Amino acid sequence: MSDTPDPNSPLGYANEVERLLKMPQHLCKQRGICCRVATFKGNMGIDEIRQLAAEDTQAAEMARDFLSIFLPYESEEAVREVASEFVDRVREKTSEKNNNPDNVTYFHCKFVLEDGRCGVHEDRPIGCRTYPFPYKDTLYHPGCGFEQQGKANWQKIQAILDTLGLSDEF
Repeated sequence: MSDTPDPNSPLGYANEVERLLKMPQHLCKQRGICCRVATFKGNMGIDEIRQLAAEDTQAAEMARDFLSIFLPYESEEAVREVASEFVDRVREKTSEKNNNPDNVTYFHCKFVLEDGRCGVHEDRPIGCRTYPFPYKDTLYHPGCGFEQQGKANWQKIQAILDTLGLSDEF
């Protein structure tokens, strides 16, 4: 008897989703742009993030971790100097969700070095280790090596969730 679960069993589906969430790190182009310009959950503002961080939930823990690493930019204009096309993507996606794109806060990692490398790579936080997270609302920077694979992985995850009758809201 095999230790491998039936791929069509709940455990088999769970294993497949776990595999699909782990992006192959060789796809990273190591430009550091994702560390120089980031958003929290795609379109949240700093006040919303702080409010979430004050709660006692798993999402609050993620918000606290994010705020401990990332510092807000002073203005969207400052962000556009670094990643204008990404700002356009964020604004478009935010508008599609009927949210105000002017309320989005952009951040930069306090550990990213001038050359784009991570100053604490060996000890980087879990959120950085698991980035990017394939999800329907994940926004990739233009030219990101993860984009194609991340979108393909999300389609496979979505199909599994649909098969199981589960929501993709988490």
